[in-house]
Amino acid sequence: MELFYLRDLIQAIDGKFIIGNLDLPITGISIDSRTIKEGDVYFAIQGNRYDGHNFIKESILKGAAAIVCSKSEVDSIKIPSNFFSIVKTDDTLIALGKLAKTYITRFQNTQIVGITGSNGKTTTKEILVSIFNEKAKTLSNENNFNNRIGLPLAVLNLTSIFKYAVFEMGTSSHGEIKILSNIVRPNAGIITNIGFSHLETFISPNGVFKEKKILFDNVRENGVVIINNDDKFLKKACKIQNSHKVTTFACDTEADICAKNIILSFDKIDFELFYNKKSIKIEMPARGKFNVSNALAAAACASNFGFSLDEIKHGIENFRLPKMRMETITTKSGVVLINDAYNANPSSMRETIQAVSQHYIYRKINLVLGDMLELGNKSIDYHFELGKFINTQKNINSIYLIGEMSSYTKEALVNKNVFYTKETNIILKKLNQIPIDHISVFLFKASRGMKLEEIYTRFHNILKQRDI
Repeated sequence: MELFYLRDLIQAIDGKFIIGNLDLPITGISIDSRTIKEGDVYFAIQGNRYDGHNFIKESILKGAAAIVCSKSEVDSIKIPSNFFSIVKTDDTLIALGKLAKTYITRFQNTQIVGITGSNGKTTTKEILVSIFNEKAKTLSNENNFNNRIGLPLAVLNLTSIFKYAVFEMGTSSHGEIKILSNIVRPNAGIITNIGFSHLETFISPNGVFKEKKILFDNVRENGVVIINNDDKFLKKACKIQNSHKVTTFACDTEADICAKNIILSFDKIDFELFYNKKSIKIEMPARGKFNVSNALAAAACASNFGFSLDEIKHGIENFRLPKMRMETITTKSGVVLINDAYNANPSSMRETIQAVSQHYIYRKINLVLGDMLELGNKSIDYHFELGKFINTQKNINSIYLIGEMSSYTKEALVNKNVFYTKETNIILKKLNQIPIDHISVFLFKASRGMKLEEIYTRFHNILKQRDI
């Protein structure tokens, strides 16, 4: 964060100054008393599980220079008046967003990209950052900093050393994309795809589309929107764009940027990228045709910022997949473990299983799957349909299911070696009994709330003991 003063903060958030020093220099913002650094301003955020107001004392003891709060209880805290500052506001979460929105306007020379979509947001972000880094330093939000708390905190890390900034935006409630995209007002907006995500809130893919497409409304005037021509919902959005330039990408249909001659190999994807009557061959360190689509989205965006095909190629070939997204290791005995347990919905489940089947055609594929969450009242149907889809994949050796809803996936499976349980220890015991050889492949995938990565880690440790 570049130097900011308390009086600037108060003006940005429409806050009420209670006590302190209006000329206090601000060099950092924190919402976590455990990691706060001396001199930071502590925002007491009220979350679903914790109320930041309960940790104000701890933040003071750790060296917070100022507190932004929204509760009168803070009045009872004994505060050292000689250096401490307090600002009150109606809602600290809204205030954090307002601060980020004001702060980002300082960086008019920074090219900003906003990315959303049902699947592939993070991978597309990482590919685009890898391309942008070919020319200049690039900022992006890390980990899951893509919500109403995480995105503003990421924005507040922006400084003048960054020529590019790429911000991923997630949503689980109506209006969230509007709020997030209004904070950053990007020069370019990318929607990767529209799928079966957060259906508990948005009911159907059409509901997801209505929420996601709001990103395009907040792209700056004379900015560009990047549209997936393979997606039937997004193709509609292409027709209603008036004030923005449109660049399309696709794997299966015609588009401004497209991929042809796609070859899926054991540890990479080869394809030819076509743009503006030119083409270039790319060797991408990833698996799954859906990752070609992610690469095309990034390439379509980068081309609008003047990147050459050679720079795009180098960026794609040098990016690394984020953790728990098709993260792959091979044990000493040759067993392949694929950790794709970051999240799951009906679309991403199918794409990932199909990708593994295509990449490991001559191997024994074992699926370790958990529940897909937040699917609303059609959750049973979606889990059952997943089982029917798995039936169509011929090289699946066995399926191990865990969770409440996964029982419906089991019901749909026919002529498959299936094991189902609700207990972590039981599924681990079963996995430990599997006869494993050098052609075995294990895919772990579930919604984040299932914590399937813990089963993955424990199983990996079991295999390491076998290899000793």
